Order: sequence, then C-alpha cells, then structure tokens
Amino acid sequence: MRVLRVLSLALDLVTITGALDGIDPASVRAAVLVLAALVGAVIVFVAAVLTAGCCNSGVQADADGKSGVEIGQAMPGFTMTDLKGVEHTLEQYKGKIVVLDFASQECPYSRATDPHLKKLHESYEEQGVVFLAIDSHATTTVEEIAAYAEEHELPFPILKDVDNAYADVTNAQRTPEIFIVDREGKLAYHGAFDDGRNPGEGDTPYVKNAIDALLAGNPVDPATSKAIGCTIKRK
Repeated sequence: MRVLRVLSLALDLVTITGALDGIDPASVRAAVLVLAALVGAVIVFVAAVLTAGCCNSGVQADADGKSGVEIGQAMPGFTMTDLKGVEHTLEQYKGKIVVLDFASQECPYSRATDPHLKKLHESYEEQGVVFLAIDSHATTTVEEIAAYAEEHELPFPILKDVDNAYADVTNAQRTPEIFIVDREGKLAYHGAFDDGRNPGEGDTPYVKNAIDALLAGNPVDPATSKAIGCTIKRK
C-alpha cells in the first residue's frame, strides 16, 4: 500500500536525521513503527467497510444465513425486467393474486409445467390472476429464453433474475417451484404444481386449488408441498 510505503521511507529518513541530530534512532524507529501499525489497522478497517457496502445487492438473508419466506408472511418485493425490456415489480400487482413460477427451459420438469400454466393463465386471466415466470439460471441468456417463449407461445411475462438475487431471498431451489401471493401481498402457497411425479399427471392440482381458494376467500390447503424438479444453477 502507498501509505505504508511512504511510512517506510519516512522511517528511514527520520532514522538518518535523528542520527545526525543526536536523537536516539531506536526511539524514533519505535515511534514510527507504532504509528505505521495504527495506520495499517485503520486502512484494513476502512477497506472492510467499503467492501461490505459495495457488494450489497439489496437482497438480505436471515441472520442464520438462510433466506426465504414463510406462509402468511409478506412476500419480498422485486424489480425485474421481462424479455421485452419492461420492468415489473411485485408492488404493481398489489390487490391481485400473483402466481410466481421459478422456471427454466433447460429443465424437463419446468418445460413440462409450461403448457399447464399456460392453460391456467387462460382460465384465470379474466379474473385478474397474474402469472409471472422467473428465470434465475445463471447460464441462460435473455435471447435464449425469448426464443423458447416464442416457440411455445407462452402468454405470460418471463422475468430474468440477474445473479439469482430473488431466488436467494425467497430461498427458491428448484424449477419448477411455485409461490402464490394473495391480494394482501402475503405468501399463500409454496411448492409443486401438483402431486404428480411429472407435472400435470397428479391427482391433486395444488396450484389450481390454491387459486380457487384465494378467489373464494378461503384458506389454501395444503399451503405447502415439496417442489420436484431441477436445481437452480446459481452464479
């Protein structure tokens, strides 16, 4: 570091000067070394503070190192951009039921879910239910996602979760993994699309039942299930 280099040069200069003036060089060197140690400690502290501040993405994890949201808690907000460059926030959909699907075209389970989500979107669009897919995969580009969405005529926006920031704050781990937010902005359902090993093959349509319950003003039951699919490939 430049500061320490300057102190080192000052140490040599003061030692020589002290010797010429009859001052004990050892005492001078000891004083300068103490000063250098103090300056070094301050530099390390400031660097640590600046590093912590510059890398804060605005996504916070819990104190135990885990992140996520429980049923009944407010769903963390987000600001993400869709494939057309349009910005979306959770706040803008306040008062609506919002279905968030962590998805990836690279995952066969997620691809198998898309046609069923497309049908649900068509069935509930007039009732104001919002469907948003979220791609958190670090290796998938916006261009690739757009090509896939166009090929399969997906009618709902797909948001790109840069650096998997929102996946981290919600603790989403798989694709597909679905979070349903109620009209008050609270998490009402979290888990799989249905109870089938493959999406669309189950006997209990978790997502559809959750939407119906929220539209009727009833509690969602079950409110959670185990998401089955591919792991999100994080940065």
